[in-house]
Amino acid sequence: LKAKGYDVYGVETTETAITLWDAPISSNHPVAFVFGNELIGVDVEVLEECKNVISLPTYGNKNSLNIATCVGIVAWDYLRR
Repeated sequence: LKAKGYDVYGVETTETAITLWDAPISSNHPVAFVFGNELIGVDVEVLEECKNVISLPTYGNKNSLNIATCVGIVAWDYLRR
């Protein structure tokens, strides 16, 4: 995807991730989002190849969302830009 001109973003909770709201994502450019397994997330080697790693802020005791919910929020945010 990168070779075809896509900006690839990993969606994962990491210490260096930037929030989705602050991510410099342009809807005028081809974009791909990589989502991981709900138990183990996105592989570290994959994250290293991404332009940025973005996360969705959560509040309370949970630090992650159901993958379907996460995909929906990221897709909505991308389309609204």
